[in-house]
Amino acid sequence: MDPLLLKVKKTETDSFSVNHFKYHGSFPGLWHYHSEYELTLIIKSSGTRFVGDHIDRYTENDLIFIGKNLAHTWKTDAALPDTDVFSEALVIHFREDFLGKMFFSTPELAEVEKFLRMSRRGMKIIGQTQTQVISHMYQIGSLSGVEKLIKLLQILSLLAGSEDLMFLSSDGYSQYINENDNDRLNKVHAYIMDSFKSQIRLTDAADIAHMSPTAFSRYFKQRMQKPFSQFVIELKVGYACKLLMQHQFSILQICYECGFQNVSNFNKQFKQYTELSPKQFQLKHKSLRLQASLYQHQVQENL
Repeated sequence: MDPLLLKVKKTETDSFSVNHFKYHGSFPGLWHYHSEYELTLIIKSSGTRFVGDHIDRYTENDLIFIGKNLAHTWKTDAALPDTDVFSEALVIHFREDFLGKMFFSTPELAEVEKFLRMSRRGMKIIGQTQTQVISHMYQIGSLSGVEKLIKLLQILSLLAGSEDLMFLSSDGYSQYINENDNDRLNKVHAYIMDSFKSQIRLTDAADIAHMSPTAFSRYFKQRMQKPFSQFVIELKVGYACKLLMQHQFSILQICYECGFQNVSNFNKQFKQYTELSPKQFQLKHKSLRLQASLYQHQVQENL
């Protein structure tokens, strides 16, 4: 398995990197961290996003800011057979000292420095700020020199002054980096993400980590700030939400596709995490989609 610590590449003429990644099929899905800050825009893909101990669904235009040394990955949904699917993302990486060790300590950048400190938990960018930052990100790829640098500073200024930010990882999530521990956790994450549609056993995960079930249970909860069983169920429920919103499968089919053993348990676990039954969730989404469609139709009529 690849090392968990990744080295971010940039050219010799750039102090920070801007990359347009395009993969045939899925994103690599490697649970990793690095010393650079990261701003990621999902151009094309959907699936499950992991940031620290936070798990959530992502779709196109998902915009996330990742603090330095915060573990993260994007796990793409499995494509349907015989489909030609691509996953695309626009990603900016920069080091804290890319403009000098004291640059962000200057009085004019006090708010930006505060934002960077807060980013240790990871942030989802929403609302008007999301729209503005996405526009800047599409522009920055065509710029060079001073104009490129100014564009990045404009993005950071927008983020630092915005209230359209949602924290992702919990405040208590450990920032301590240990190479051996992360290699172990990397292997466990790979097992969970590859197998969450089936029955995942704590004993199997403990074997992968070369620990006893009791020791592994304590270890996982300490590192992820939640029990192993909760982590797995949240992942399954997130995938179930995605399938329910597609309105292509029955609740029974979704139950077994997400790895639940029976409908009764599926309903119980789903309601615990969403406060709705699967059927209620599906009907609510259908109603919201209908309202949005009617609103769009009214807007077009008034044009």
